[in-house]
Amino acid sequence: MTYYRLINLTAVVLFSILFSAQIIPQQQVYDKIRAMSDSISLSNLDHHIRVLERAGGHYSRVTLTAGNDSGRQYISNTLRAIPGLAVTEDTFYISNAPSPYNTKPIINVIADIPGTNPNGGYYILGAHYDCSASRMGSTVWNQQYLTIRAPGADDNATGVAGLIEMARVLSDTSFGFRPEYSIKLVAFAAEESSPGYTGSHLGSKDYATRAFNRGDVIHGMISLDMVGYNNTNYYTAVVSNQQSQLLGEKMIEARDLFNIDILMNQPPFVNATYSDHDQFWAKGYKAILVIENAPPWNNGPYYTANPLYHTSYDSAGSVNLELVKRVTQLNLVTLSSFASRLTDVDDTEVAEKNIELYSNYPNPFKDVTRIRYAVGAGMKPDGVNNRYSARVVIKVYDVLGKEAATLLDEEMEPGTYQVEFNGAGLASGIYYYRIQQGAEVKTRKMVLVR
Repeated sequence: MTYYRLINLTAVVLFSILFSAQIIPQQQVYDKIRAMSDSISLSNLDHHIRVLERAGGHYSRVTLTAGNDSGRQYISNTLRAIPGLAVTEDTFYISNAPSPYNTKPIINVIADIPGTNPNGGYYILGAHYDCSASRMGSTVWNQQYLTIRAPGADDNATGVAGLIEMARVLSDTSFGFRPEYSIKLVAFAAEESSPGYTGSHLGSKDYATRAFNRGDVIHGMISLDMVGYNNTNYYTAVVSNQQSQLLGEKMIEARDLFNIDILMNQPPFVNATYSDHDQFWAKGYKAILVIENAPPWNNGPYYTANPLYHTSYDSAGSVNLELVKRVTQLNLVTLSSFASRLTDVDDTEVAEKNIELYSNYPNPFKDVTRIRYAVGAGMKPDGVNNRYSARVVIKVYDVLGKEAATLLDEEMEPGTYQVEFNGAGLASGIYYYRIQQGAEVKTRKMVLVR
């Protein structure tokens, strides 16, 4: 009897040591991302916005202009000056532009943060560096687009400044952060339409098309576009299609996990195509847009419509720098969490399975975490009234197998659901949550951190 008790105790101890040790790497990843977020520099963001606004003295980054070239050169040179950061450029041409502009190189600038899994795919954050003054009136814009003042401070020097600052932080080896999946930061050209050519979102279209043709595995894309106009609230909005909703939901949860003090819209998010994210949708990739309001020409509960974008008056003086900083922090912690698999955004739809259990978020968590689960179409009708339903049970256990909580025990119809788990009163450590429907059982791990 003593022998078997000893074996049992040894197994429990080994089990506890094995799984408790896993809390350390996850906590370390969280701490590194938090430190990176805290290091985002307001003065750096301000500097980038003002340099891009001046555009080498041209005060315009309209596509096909010298100011656009100056802005792109500043972005490329600044990124290349960051130690250890690999920077490349992709060139394309706007064939329907008038001669000689149809042979002018149009360039996307790409910075690469390599992951530990080079064949595992990557995440993208993109921001377009061109601008527009189309709201100065159609006659003026059509006749003067190559010479008109178009500083584009909010739209979209704010997004590019955030991209450059994220590149600096993600490349800083002193944080010790290394994502599993690679991260690509892309300054896109020719997002805006122009009298000089047909079409828009041309830089992102070129990139997404090349990526699709190469067979690139892109887990998700974030477009950062005009994020600094709001003098009354710290607020930003997510735009998403149905396929990409989870990216936006987990951005909100990353905000909560890392305590980024910013208001956001809630799902279901607005589905719209007014930035570079739509070109990734066109190729079947998940993508979201982060923008100051959806849309920025309308008022909202926390936003007054922006009268300055696409005009000659979109200057740095109208930008809320603290808002830009918080949006940059939000995107940094979201992107880093995705790429390091602090959270998992590769959830799949339930097809013929009875149940599916997804990764909880946030994970690790401090107090409350959300658990998504699905009851699938594989269930059989009850034979009486043809209702597809089954009893579903979700419970939480500690590492010793002791039940910590029952989160659900009821009849459920097919669909995707969410339940919250509050760890108040429980000790830090690893816990397991298990879903059961009939004989089918699935289990996942989560980490409670105090």
